[in-house]
Amino acid sequence: MLSSISSSDHSLGHARIDRFTIALLCTVFALLALTEAVSVVGFDRTSKVQRRELSERRTLLGVRDSEASNDPHIAVLGNSLMLEGVDVSLLRAKTEPMFTPVPYFVLATNYYDWFFGLKRLFADGMRPRYVLFGLSPNQLAAPGIRGDYSARYLFQQSDLIDVVRKTHMAATTASGFLLAHYSEYYSTRETTRGFFMSRVLPSVGKLLHSRLATFRDPEIKEAVLRPLAADRLTALDQLCRANGSHFVFVVPPSYQKGAEIIGRVGRERGVTVLLPVAEDEFDATYYQSDGFHLNGKGSQVFTTRLADSLREQLRK
Repeated sequence: MLSSISSSDHSLGHARIDRFTIALLCTVFALLALTEAVSVVGFDRTSKVQRRELSERRTLLGVRDSEASNDPHIAVLGNSLMLEGVDVSLLRAKTEPMFTPVPYFVLATNYYDWFFGLKRLFADGMRPRYVLFGLSPNQLAAPGIRGDYSARYLFQQSDLIDVVRKTHMAATTASGFLLAHYSEYYSTRETTRGFFMSRVLPSVGKLLHSRLATFRDPEIKEAVLRPLAADRLTALDQLCRANGSHFVFVVPPSYQKGAEIIGRVGRERGVTVLLPVAEDEFDATYYQSDGFHLNGKGSQVFTTRLADSLREQLRK
């Protein structure tokens, strides 16, 4: 009798635990789903940078040039150096009707972000007649990527493992990177955290900005930059050619050295490389307070020269 009661109590205890576990798991999954939904709606709507990038991407994906197109487009790609350095309205005024610039700038990106990002853009249907892509020497030679954001917004699923291999990710980093491709919340958590920190503790944001303003990437040795530039310019050129686009690389002005090396590599490999501004030509009056991004004065000069170079090169 006692054994049957004990067995019955034991079974009831297991049932209560099972119900509690199920309820707990359901609650956790519901919270995760809610967090994901809020991230999808909230991040895209509250972040001005995100709204701009998504809008530019949609416009670019609508470009479908053909060989017979009378109004060809040029995709203008890059990171903050191109965003701050290229006055798109001025570039458009100086290059139309020869071609129409279509910008797409993604902050904090490097070579691998854009090589695999271009693969996805082409796979999604982008077909401009020309692709103009700009990075600094250090960014062209960089071994890494922006991170989880790129996994979701720049890379296609089929390239994720290749990115992990190319960038030599550690196992823990790789697992988070793969998860980020499928999760809005996970891929944007660092950006969201930074946004709220700047609102709650604005002094922290100013401190970080001041530190970034004094930071300088070390100069890349020619023995390192030359082979990397050769391989990467060739890979970008071949990718664009395979999708019917003419590739043009531009080195925007900055404190970083190596633009002339990249220019020589381009001539050797038959890749169009533009250097509208010579190294050390611009002094501090052409840059913002960070000494890296062009100000309005620098942007006007760079954009005007870039437009002249493009008209000359693409007329050939």
